[in-house]
Amino acid sequence: MSRKSTRNPVKTKQENAPSTRISRKRKAEENQWIPISEDSSVTSCTIVPAMDTASSMCSPDEQTTPTELFRGSQFRFQNYFTTPKSLRFSPLPKFSWADSQEVWQLMLKKEEFYVRDTHMFDKHPALQCRMRTILLDWLIEVCEVYRLHRETYYLAMDFLDRYMSTKSNVQKHQLQLIGITSLFIAAKLEEIYPPKLTDFAYVTDDACTESEILDQELIMLKCLRWGLSPMTVNNWLGVYLQVSNIDQLNETEHSFVYPQFSGHSFVQIARLLDLCMLDIGCLQFSYSVIAASALYHLSSEKIALSVSGFKWSDILPCVQWMAPFAVTIREDGPLEIKFFSTVASDDSHNIQTHSVTIALLEKAQERHEEMLNESGRRSPDPDMAAQVITLLTPPQSDKKPLPNKSGIIKEGYEEC
Repeated sequence: MSRKSTRNPVKTKQENAPSTRISRKRKAEENQWIPISEDSSVTSCTIVPAMDTASSMCSPDEQTTPTELFRGSQFRFQNYFTTPKSLRFSPLPKFSWADSQEVWQLMLKKEEFYVRDTHMFDKHPALQCRMRTILLDWLIEVCEVYRLHRETYYLAMDFLDRYMSTKSNVQKHQLQLIGITSLFIAAKLEEIYPPKLTDFAYVTDDACTESEILDQELIMLKCLRWGLSPMTVNNWLGVYLQVSNIDQLNETEHSFVYPQFSGHSFVQIARLLDLCMLDIGCLQFSYSVIAASALYHLSSEKIALSVSGFKWSDILPCVQWMAPFAVTIREDGPLEIKFFSTVASDDSHNIQTHSVTIALLEKAQERHEEMLNESGRRSPDPDMAAQVITLLTPPQSDKKPLPNKSGIIKEGYEEC
C-alpha cells in the first residue's frame, strides 16, 4: 500500500471526529442519569399495585386513583426517581420585589439542607415511636392553650425531629424537656408576644425547670447548628393554596404576600397534616411532598401537581401512605374554625388547635394495616375527596375544655 493511500483513512477519521463527538454528546444528554446518594432520603422504588395493560396505558387523570393507590391482587416494584431540583418548575408568579425563580430555588434548597432521619429511633433503644406521637400531641395542646400559631408548632416539630436525628441514646425522661425546649425556641422565632419562660416551665408541672430549659436550648441550638428557618409543611401548604388562587391576585405590589385562600379550606387540609405528621412514617417524605399529597387527597390531582411543580410519580408513594389518614379524616367530618377573643378573626385559621387525637391516629394506623394485609378490597368512594373543600358545611361542635398541664404526657409515657 502506498503512503498516500495510508493517509486517506486518517483524514477521513479526522473529518468524521466532530460529528462523532456531537453525536455522543447528544446521546449523553438524552441518557442523563442523576445518582442518588446512599444517605439521601429519596425513595428510589416502591411497591405498587400491578395494573393490566389497558389501564396502564391510560393517563393519570383517567385512572381510578384511590383503588390503585394501595390495593391490588398483585403487586410489583416500580422505580420512582424524584424530579431533580433543577428540573422542578416554579409555579410562583412574577414578583416586583424579588426574582420568583430565585425565591423558588431557595425554598427547594432548604429542603436539602434541613434533613431528618427516617430511622432516628434506631439510635434510641430506650424510646418507642409512639412516644414521639404522645409528645407532639401534648405540644399541640400547649399551643392551643397559649394561642400559638401553626407555624410555631411545626417549627418545634422540625427542631425535635432533627435534634433526635443527630443524637443517640436519649432517655425517656428527657423527652418532655426536649419537646418544651423546641417549642420555646420556635415561639421566640415566630410569635410576636411569645409566652414567658416561666409559662413553659409551668406547663410541665415543674418537671422541667427554667434553668434546665435554658441549658437545653443552648444544647439544641449547637446541635442544629443554628439552622432555624426550614420550609415547614405548613409553609408549603400556604404557598400551594396561594398559588391555586393566583387568578384572584390583584396588581398591587404585595398581593401575593397576603392570603388569597379560604381559611376553612386551609384548616381542613391542615387537620390532615396534623394527623399524619403524628405518625413516624412522615419522616420518609419531604415537607413539600407531604403538603402536595394532602392537597391531592382533599382537592384534586390537577391542582396538587400544578401548584407544586411535581410530577405524579414524585408524590405517588406519599399519596399511597397518606390514603388511610385521609379516609379517616373524611369519615370524622369537616372541621369548624375555632375563634378566640384575643385573636383576629382573619388569623384564627393560623392558630394551632387540638383537632386530632391519638385515638383518631390509631384508627388511621389500623386502617393502614388493613390496606396492607387485605388486598383486593374495594376502597371508599374517591369522589368524596374532592368535595371536602367545595362543600363548606361544617357541623356545629361544642367547645373543648382547656387541657391539663402535663398529666397527659406522663400517663402516655407510662402506657408505652
